[in-house]
Amino acid sequence: MEEVVIRGHRGVYLLVLGVGALGLALAASELFRGPWALLVFSVATLLGLVGALDRRVKLSLSEAGIRYARWGPAVVPWHEFSGYRRVFWRGSPYLELVPRRPIELVAGFSWLGRLNHRSAGLVRMPRFALQVTSLAASESALVEALGRYLPEAGPG
Repeated sequence: MEEVVIRGHRGVYLLVLGVGALGLALAASELFRGPWALLVFSVATLLGLVGALDRRVKLSLSEAGIRYARWGPAVVPWHEFSGYRRVFWRGSPYLELVPRRPIELVAGFSWLGRLNHRSAGLVRMPRFALQVTSLAASESALVEALGRYLPEAGPG
């Protein structure tokens, strides 16, 4: 099978960029001149701009395994997972992979991936989950691609 490569969804970043730019325009007109407002709108503008221009691959699926940018640059072999399930968190769809050995799997993540994993646990977000809305692919396309390598698991 050929490798499935998915980039990030630019729409979210364009929205953040728009909010940041609008906020900076309002700050220039002295409606939101506070230092915190300037900081928030400046950060939003920068994050939105960087995200909108970022065309790197966020998710790749191949015979060798899965590489998800939020976990780090390493390819995780499919045998590390027993399946996947569809879940929702705060109204957003996720595809949660079910790890066989979660502690060992997290140890192989980058330091940023481990921080992301720890943060997800703090807010009770699904761990080992692919955030569908941040990817430039539909949920059905992701389910079809994952289904080539993993069976669908029952509810967690």
